Formats: sequence, C-alpha cells, structure tokens
Amino acid sequence: MIGVGAMGPVLEESQPARAAGGRAEHGGWTGIDLDELDREAEAPYWITISLVPGVGPVGFARLLRRFGSARAAWAAGPALLETLPRVPDDAAAGIARLSREGATRVAGRIAEATQGCGGIILTALDPAYPAALSAADPRPPVLYLAGDPASMRRPCVAIVGTRRASGYGRSCAAEIAEELAHAGVTVVSGLAIGIDAQAHLAAIAAGGLSVAVMPSPLDRIYPPRHRDLAARLVATGGALVSELAPGHAPGKPDFARRNRIIAGLARAVVVVEAPDRSGALLTAAAAIDHGREVFAVPGPIDAIASRGCNRLIADHQATIVTSAGALLHRIGAESGGRPVSVASLSDSEAMVLHALLQRPGSIEELIGRTHLATGTVAATLTLLEARGLVESYGGATFHPTLPARRIGRPNGLDR
Repeated sequence: MIGVGAMGPVLEESQPARAAGGRAEHGGWTGIDLDELDREAEAPYWITISLVPGVGPVGFARLLRRFGSARAAWAAGPALLETLPRVPDDAAAGIARLSREGATRVAGRIAEATQGCGGIILTALDPAYPAALSAADPRPPVLYLAGDPASMRRPCVAIVGTRRASGYGRSCAAEIAEELAHAGVTVVSGLAIGIDAQAHLAAIAAGGLSVAVMPSPLDRIYPPRHRDLAARLVATGGALVSELAPGHAPGKPDFARRNRIIAGLARAVVVVEAPDRSGALLTAAAAIDHGREVFAVPGPIDAIASRGCNRLIADHQATIVTSAGALLHRIGAESGGRPVSVASLSDSEAMVLHALLQRPGSIEELIGRTHLATGTVAATLTLLEARGLVESYGGATFHPTLPARRIGRPNGLDR
C-alpha cells in the first residue's frame, strides 16, 4: 500500500519492487502465449485454480509458465503449490476440497451462481475479456461481470478518491465525470461512498456509461447501501466487475486487488481527493505500475482530504487537473457538453445562484452577500434545490450543482 509522508508517497512491503522507470517487476504474464490454449477446455481449470487460496494473478502466471496450461497445473495436484510465491496455511486444504468435487463440477457450480446474479464469467482467454486488462501485467485470470462488456471497449478513465469527500471534492468529481461521459468515455470507479459514488452518478446522469470494480462478489454488493446504484449502472449499459466468485467473503487484500483492476482498465486515473495513506493513492501507484497516466485535482493546502493529491502533484507523479476540459484535451477526447438555458430563473434565484457560484456558503452568508431578506433567501434556496441547481451538505452549506455551474459560464448568469 502507498501512503504520503513528509518526503512523498511511501510504499509498504505489500507493494511489488519497482524496476527502472517506476514500473513494478512482477515476473508475470509478459511473454505467455495464450493463443495456444484451448479456451473451452481450459475454462473449468482457470476457474477452479483461481479459487485456490494464495493463487493470485502473479501465482497463476507462474503456473502457466511451469506447466504450460491450467489443465496441466491442476493435474499436478498439491505439487502446484511449489510454484506459488507465497502459500497460505489453508492452500493445501483448499486444493483437497476442490479436488474432491472436481474441476468440472466446481466450474459448473460457480457458473450457475454467477448466472443467478445476472453475471457471466470471463477468463483472460475470452474474446470479451477487457482489452485494456489484457495489456496489464499482472492481470486477473478470471473476472465475474454483470452488465455489458462492451462498456469497457470504449476509452475508460478512472475517477477515485476518499470516502469522506468534501463538497468541493464531490463537485469536482461530478463535473469531471459528466464531461467524460459527454465525450463518450466510460467512467470507472470502485462503487465506494464519497468520490466514487459521485463519479458513477454523474456519468449515468449525463447519459454515459460507468463501470464499477468491486472488492466483493456480484452477490454481495459492497457497500450494501449502493445496491440501487449498482443496479442503475447495469441498467444504463455499464457493468459491475469483480475478481471474486459468488459466495466468497471479501477480505482486505481484495480491496487492493480491486484498485489494481481499476487502474488496469483505465487509460488514465484521476485522483480527486485523497488523504494520507488513502486507497485512492494505491490506485494511483497501480496506474504507474501499468504505465497509465495519473492526474490529480489540487485542493487547499490545509485540507486533509487533499494532502495526497497535492503531494502527487508536487512530486511530479501526477498531472494537475485545472479543468474538466483540460483533462479531456490531455487524454485526447473532445468535449460533448451542451449549453443550458437560464431564461426561467427569477431575479432572486439568479442572485443567490450567482453568489453560490462565486463561493459556496450558508444561508447567513448568502443573506450578507445578496442583501436579500432571510425568508427570500430560504425560499429561493428551496426552489433552486427543487430545480436541481443547488444541493446542501450537512444541511448547513449550499453548493451549486453541475447544471448550475454550466449556467454560470459566459453568457449565462452574467447578463
């Protein structure tokens, strides 16, 4: 995991060693010719071996290198454990349990459970396996996916950040996600509360596609409060992606592996808000490992939530995001934004909204800045919230929404 200390991002022992140029040395999938393997014949063994404790993407690649195929590795029985870099205590028992059931039955059972969740299973041998991940090293040998795999054939950009997002962070995540969606870019994130959820919601609200990579299986949406959001992502043409088979309980390592998949799917990763030792910084480190470009949104120097972003920028590990439009230009996408009419705004609505566009504030602050009566400001805020132009955080501070900021651009409220 990475953190941010006084001297910049710090790697803990769980991170792979880095080679020259900043990329991690995995000794993984590079050079393995998957085209020589029979996809249908191999599938049951890929699924079953991926269930063995301790077999991650790196270990699976080592098995392919030593035995030539997953089928041959499975035929070796417990001897396959000798190939793994680290063998947990329950690995031998796991192989014994799966062997008693048989690879074909195991794969059939997992496939049935996945279908029950509305999902499919993709191995790295499948044509529908995300092309971006096919170029990543290491890559997950097996993915469980609900939704449309085609959503990941588009250019993908990840937006990640803290669960304890500020109003500023939510606003930035939403604006960036909306612009990406309008440009035909799929927004990838981790379905967590805070920045992740805001990015997903803004992308689908803009009529775009969004993919959530989960640290949990398809039958156990995490966090549970985002079950409806997960369903909306799938219903609007996006997808849910997991490395865990249905029925398996997620653990701490699965969150780190989730972050690596997010980085692997994306051509670029945007960190919106990230405090010290944030999971979003782990995603940024994975993006660097995969050779992806990292961007970061700057924040106030005294804001805990922005420490990671500011440090990434200061240490030249991330490119500063000055606007959503500038980000689109850097990744080679064209804006598809649309102008918004403001003809229906009343004078008081225009005054209050203009004040909020200058700086978010409380009712008391807005009264002082607009010189309107208390009742007028309160009623106007209610109307603006109903129009979807203003939202409140904690019931105390009001912020303009994305449509409101579009109204406030040139030829908008400056009338």
